[in-house]
Amino acid sequence: MRANLHQIMKPVLFLLAFLAVSILSGRETGRDFLSNRFTKPETYDQVTSKFDVLGYSKVAESESIELWINHETTSIRVLDRRTGYVWGDVLEGENAYNDLNVSWKGIARSALLIEYYNERGILAVRGSADKLAKRSISQIPDGAAFRVDFEDLGISVGFSIRVEDKCVVFRLNSDEVSEESGYSLGSIIFAPFFASSVEDEIDGYMFVPDGPGALVRFSQASNYSNWFEKRVYGKDYSIENLTIPNDLRAGRPNDFLREEPTVLMPVYGVVHGVRQNALFGVITSGAEYSSVFAYPAGVLSEYNRAGVKFIFRQRYLQPTSRSGAGVQVVQREKNSFDAEIRLFFLEGREADYVGMAKFYRTEFSEELFGDSADKEARGESELPLAVTVIASDIEKGLLGYGIMSTTTAEEAMEIVRDLQELKVNSIRLLMEGWQKGGVHGNKISGLSFENAIGGREALIDLARDSRERGYELILVDNVTKVSDRQININREVGINLSQSSIFEERDNKDLWLHRFYYSNVKLASDYILEKAAGLAKLGFSNLALKEYGSKLYGDMTFNKELPRNEAQNLIEKTLAQARSSGVNVYLYSPNCYTWRYASGIMETPMNNSQYLFQTDTVPFLQIVLSGVMEYYTPYMNNSFFSRNDVLKAIEYGAYPSFVVTRVDNYEMKNTPLWDYPSTKFEDWKEEIMRIYFEMKEALDPLIGSRIVDREVLGPGVVRVDYDNGLSIAVNYTESRYESEIVGIDPRSWKSFERVNVNYGVGGL
Repeated sequence: MRANLHQIMKPVLFLLAFLAVSILSGRETGRDFLSNRFTKPETYDQVTSKFDVLGYSKVAESESIELWINHETTSIRVLDRRTGYVWGDVLEGENAYNDLNVSWKGIARSALLIEYYNERGILAVRGSADKLAKRSISQIPDGAAFRVDFEDLGISVGFSIRVEDKCVVFRLNSDEVSEESGYSLGSIIFAPFFASSVEDEIDGYMFVPDGPGALVRFSQASNYSNWFEKRVYGKDYSIENLTIPNDLRAGRPNDFLREEPTVLMPVYGVVHGVRQNALFGVITSGAEYSSVFAYPAGVLSEYNRAGVKFIFRQRYLQPTSRSGAGVQVVQREKNSFDAEIRLFFLEGREADYVGMAKFYRTEFSEELFGDSADKEARGESELPLAVTVIASDIEKGLLGYGIMSTTTAEEAMEIVRDLQELKVNSIRLLMEGWQKGGVHGNKISGLSFENAIGGREALIDLARDSRERGYELILVDNVTKVSDRQININREVGINLSQSSIFEERDNKDLWLHRFYYSNVKLASDYILEKAAGLAKLGFSNLALKEYGSKLYGDMTFNKELPRNEAQNLIEKTLAQARSSGVNVYLYSPNCYTWRYASGIMETPMNNSQYLFQTDTVPFLQIVLSGVMEYYTPYMNNSFFSRNDVLKAIEYGAYPSFVVTRVDNYEMKNTPLWDYPSTKFEDWKEEIMRIYFEMKEALDPLIGSRIVDREVLGPGVVRVDYDNGLSIAVNYTESRYESEIVGIDPRSWKSFERVNVNYGVGGL
């Protein structure tokens, strides 16, 4: 009796504990909408420029902008001819701010900053305005060419600045860098203080693509211990150390900490006066070797500044013992790539994060979406529901290991029938653990089917049923991040620069699977193509790939090196070939270079990293994707099920997603699935239906439409406009919201037809 009671109570206690953690962490409080997980209202204060072009020479112009350069310091100014606004770096003369030391005053007025290493691997910085730097500037069509010789370092760099329409283009070709002594180039930053501002002297913010998007509003200097800097497309595991952060600074292990969001798009922005003046930067070459940074006032100086760093070398850990101890050394060979960034100058209603997202979606449509830009026009009229079914996994037994079936193919079919009987007409059934060995035990090198869930014939029957009953069956695979049971460690694991295996390890070594390996990207790509071709022959139409579209790393096996940029090319080629073989590909939180090959995006980021200096979360990513791509929430029964989460999904236009099994969670206690708090379909069916039909009512009229505007009407109240003339307003607060346009009940939403009204600068 005691054992049976324990079995009954365990999943209940597990769920209660999970809910308690969620509440204590602030996920569902009455004023949650005031946190940086949401967006604050704008103030729309008028902004005037503090800069002029006295002492500068005009070197290029277009109908929209003029480029001016100070030949003595290489400082630049950009005059927006449409508004008269002058963009610059720092004030000079008696009006200059004095919190910068002599060295940084020179760097702040530089068109180029370099980070370099000495022979001992110590990092230092110099700017092109440095007194010891020898500079030459020559006129070229539509701009200027620079040559900067840091003679005492033996480093010489050539680059150009050109004007195109309403953008300024900075470019440095790889062959324009020379090194002749013991110093080596680490990285470069173009115009490191351009578009900077001091504390809160003007109204505005910096935008960074952290998760869905984050704002760092200009404010008075604070004693932040760090700044924002993240690699575009995440870390390069073939060079960087691979750790899971434990930022709680406590004695507990990091087993429950989630991986923080990464930078999926090579963009950033700065706004000087909302809907007045904005700079939007897009990295158009070298994104895979770059990082986006943002320094709020109080970090190193009183300036707010943002930009892009192009990384030619970095330090990495060279092991000196089998225990993992080692020393930090600098890359011997620099990364070979051409660095280019375009700074677009936006004005009026384009000059905010919404305008940036729309501009990116439109101007870079071909690069982002290719021929899939009209994907939503395929006739989908009802909100899809994504249900991931976990089929099987390895299980500890008295004598070795076995396989536990958590949902058979027939049971998955029954789940679909249940949903369809409840009037869910558009279903994406994702099946994970269908391979022989289950989720964490299948060999990634071959196509196989787990007999415990019915085997190949049962899955073929499921595919046939999906065609007959009108739902999508999507098989989930992961050939990138795997356990030691899934891979030949001597042959299939990726190798980093120190010639060690690339792996990720949790703190708690008592866990069954505390270490995961990253496979060789060449082999992983081959396996994907082989599986796609094999599945297509058997009648399977859809394949979802975990990690492959979101983890970008090379392979540094000696004499067989595959650098990161070539790995990106290989991934794109592989996805294109997989699609051409007749298989639609779905990806999880993928980097933007994969979007054009994807039929849908799973686990779309809905929150940023929530650093203290990040003031707002904004749906920049969702605005870019809207009307073009299916994008789904994280599993809504696994940390994204609060009322505010549901409202945010509606506001962001994200489709619902759940993960389920047929068995109780306590039955999975001896499998690697033990940390899922609650997945039993019967327990969640009613809640899935409640959430789905509410979201369906809200989002059905908006399917295939693009977001064209978003306005925070007040704290916790947001209006989102679509290009089909409809708007949806969401009220996260405990009070009813009323305006001349719309009234919304507490913690609710309302859709309405937009009237043809000029809202003005401040919206409603």
